[in-house]
Amino acid sequence: MEEQNMDPQQPKSNGKTILLIILGLLLGGSGVFNYMLWDKEQKASAMAASNIDSLNQMNLLKDSLYTILHDEEASVASLRLEISLYQSENDSLKQVLALKEQKIASLRAQIGGSGGSPKKLRALKDSLERIVIENGEFKTKVQTLLMENEDYRAQLAAKEEKINALNSSNQKLTDKVTIAAEPNVGPVIVTPMYNKKGIDMPIYKAKKVEKLVITFDVLGNQLTEKMVEKTYSVRVIDPDGIVLSNDNGTLRDSKDVYTIKEDISFDGTQKKIKKDFKQEPKFKKGRYKVELKDGDEVKNTFSFELI
Repeated sequence: MEEQNMDPQQPKSNGKTILLIILGLLLGGSGVFNYMLWDKEQKASAMAASNIDSLNQMNLLKDSLYTILHDEEASVASLRLEISLYQSENDSLKQVLALKEQKIASLRAQIGGSGGSPKKLRALKDSLERIVIENGEFKTKVQTLLMENEDYRAQLAAKEEKINALNSSNQKLTDKVTIAAEPNVGPVIVTPMYNKKGIDMPIYKAKKVEKLVITFDVLGNQLTEKMVEKTYSVRVIDPDGIVLSNDNGTLRDSKDVYTIKEDISFDGTQKKIKKDFKQEPKFKKGRYKVELKDGDEVKNTFSFELI
């Protein structure tokens, strides 16, 4: 009878417990799954952030390498410009510079084509740092050479200035020697003459004068080594201011009118010049002026008077 009086609610209670256990297991599994998803997401986010940081670092490294390359290129270009002021196209320094420019161009190409490899970039950075050091040493040597060149150029300029001064002095001496080698002329003398029994006699009566005898000496000069060509002219000016002349019909400028003209080749030996001048009209009374000219320069003057 007691077994027949058992509580009918007991099976229901066991079923509820099982259901709660299943729900607990499901909730626990969901929590574990969600935690795994969250953990995986966190790791993925951390990895992405790390990759972004790594990429940013590589970009910064590349930028720094490009900056260093740009500075070195500018430095090499500056050196090339300085060297070009002093040296030829085949100079060894220019050849060294060309090699350095080629190395820099090669590194620039390698940096651009290195992709995302930090190892390659670090190796390139090491190479670039060595080039920077080498270029610094090379620049120091070049600057020393340029300073020596500048000093040499200053010395050369001083020598050239001295040479120019000597040349100028030599030219002045040459001009002086040339002038000193020029012939000089002695006094010009004009003597009125008439012929008496075959003999020329001086006469100062205007109506008896038959001709004028004009004489002057080209004096000797020991400094004359080369033949000098000269043309001397004598102008006899009558009391009315007219230049006595027989051969000047075609001349238009009165300054070019002459009484006599003599061309000589002077070799340093003294020459005596004697010329006769005759004219159809009678000579006038009065005072006559005489000019002996070398080109346009009046060398000597003389005067005489006819009565």
